[in-house]
Amino acid sequence: MKKFFIILFILLFLTPNAFSESVQEIKFIYINGSNNNDKKMKKWFYNGMNKLHSYLYKDFSNSEFIKENLLKNGRYNISESPEAYFWGDKTIRELKSIDSDLKESRFSSPKIAQSVRSLFAHYIHDAIWVSHYYNMHPVIEDLHKQISVNSKNGKSVILMGYSAGAFISYEYIFNKLPYINLYDYYSYKNTDKQLLEYIKKHPMKNTCIDSLIELNLAVFSAEGDLFPITNTDDFYIKYSKLNNYTSMYCSPANTVKGIINFASPLSLFYSNLPNPDYPLNYYNKLLYKYLIENDMFWLTVNYTDDPMSYTMRNNFSYSDLKDKLNIEIKPDKGFIYESSDVKSGRTFLFAHTSYWATAKRFSKTLVNAYEKGYKFFNDNNL
Repeated sequence: MKKFFIILFILLFLTPNAFSESVQEIKFIYINGSNNNDKKMKKWFYNGMNKLHSYLYKDFSNSEFIKENLLKNGRYNISESPEAYFWGDKTIRELKSIDSDLKESRFSSPKIAQSVRSLFAHYIHDAIWVSHYYNMHPVIEDLHKQISVNSKNGKSVILMGYSAGAFISYEYIFNKLPYINLYDYYSYKNTDKQLLEYIKKHPMKNTCIDSLIELNLAVFSAEGDLFPITNTDDFYIKYSKLNNYTSMYCSPANTVKGIINFASPLSLFYSNLPNPDYPLNYYNKLLYKYLIENDMFWLTVNYTDDPMSYTMRNNFSYSDLKDKLNIEIKPDKGFIYESSDVKSGRTFLFAHTSYWATAKRFSKTLVNAYEKGYKFFNDNNL
């Protein structure tokens, strides 16, 4: 009996971690940008990712503010090893065709003009290519598989969208986060009252856009809106499968902690977002609401001298955003913020690629932007 109490004492008082909640790891997934197609540029991206993450791991792990607000005082920790989501190989075939055409014009074009034309084609091609939904969809599906594997292994993720990779991180949260309540959505679309009553009596979990499309309960219209499909004979059968499709096609719960976009040209390709009449703004409102109410963050950080990055919007506090969107949002320390007030220290020609070369400076810039954004957005609600 004496030995029993001695062992119990050791278990209870000398090894408390055995009974505490396990620490969950946060993986940073780096998404490449344009012109990272061939072996040389792929290696450049991976080298830059490893260099930046070596500083980011230390700076995020040592920041007292991030320890308290992102890592929840020891509930989470930052993974020391970065993870890449590389999509550059998906565009290489089209680029080979462009390069072939460029070779044909090299004899009739001045060298400088040819060099600029080639560089411009490689940068812009990928950004335009991935901004099309039919190209984007398989890209975010592959990313979803990678995120789901992390979730099954008990890990959370933060998406790091570099340059055109910012399109992918945005499209992922837009299409994959489960911010759609089907009853509210169908009510908004003025669906038949009898069908609405059935949905109200048989509620399903909140779902995402991709789940509705895969189940053929919604489709994108020619006007760019998400249009519900309700007039089919098998609607009730499809509806009964919604929770299963949500589990398969929507982002796993509490897995994505936030996204960080940098060197981001997002607003250049999504310039219709500020338009109040843009149909998809209804879903963006719900996306913002979901981010904030689920303690997630969307941080955009650009060097101020980067000629290929663009500011998406003015920064809004919680109350500003709530009033602007005209939607009820319950504050839960999530935030959306942009910061473009630090110079790269390089010539403007190289500023767009300098985030990797100036990794030490940029890592500290990210930590400062997280703290500034959190405080700016949430100060009145803490």
